[in-house]
Amino acid sequence: MARLYNQDGSVVRIGNAVVMMFDSKEEWADTPGFLRLYVEDGDAAFEQALEAGATAVTEMTNLFFGERVGHVRDPLRNIWCMNQRLEELDYEEISKRAVQKEYIEAMQYVQETFKLR
Repeated sequence: MARLYNQDGSVVRIGNAVVMMFDSKEEWADTPGFLRLYVEDGDAAFEQALEAGATAVTEMTNLFFGERVGHVRDPLRNIWCMNQRLEELDYEEISKRAVQKEYIEAMQYVQETFKLR
């Protein structure tokens, strides 16, 4: 687990769940809620959401910090992030990957596609 240092310091723990709360940015997609789920099988959860009526916002994508993520929008316009931890990485490995072309492009895709939806 990591703490993201936002201006509002918005990371809390409720029981075994970690909850991140923050205000939306002006350039983000209009949505009543933004929910992030950590799941065992991100691809299966993503497909299950689509079968249940969600629409894809971003496809499942591997990111430099060892996670595979994808976004869907449910019929009520909430955005759901499906996160799957692929591997535990140390800071040195994360730093090396963060500047590799494939991971830079993957992060840009996730960030830019989300803004457009």
